[in-house]
Amino acid sequence: MRRSIFTIAMLAAPFAAAPALAQTDAATGQKLYTQKCAICHAPNQNKIGPMHKGIVGKKIASVPGYAYSAALKKLQGTWTPAALDKWLANPQAVAKGSKMVLQVADANQRKAIIAYLATLK
Repeated sequence: MRRSIFTIAMLAAPFAAAPALAQTDAATGQKLYTQKCAICHAPNQNKIGPMHKGIVGKKIASVPGYAYSAALKKLQGTWTPAALDKWLANPQAVAKGSKMVLQVADANQRKAIIAYLATLK
């Protein structure tokens, strides 16, 4: 009996940790966002770049009041986590001629930033 309880606890542990891990990613992402993104972006206002509130799941190039580049206006689809990951890795490869040139090379940093962006509802 003792072994079965231990086995169940060990199998359940990764699932119990998942929400805490997502919170950690978002907290790390907020710090990275402040360091890497906040010079051009803000959650609630357009700056050099468009605001990010509600960006995850939003149609690409659709933030009201922001003047998008022709390169970005040509893109189709929505800002899914996968699309954001590709964008953050190399925006010029996604939309050559877009205003954004900053690349986030580290996949874990991109994941954390996207986790933070997902909290901006």
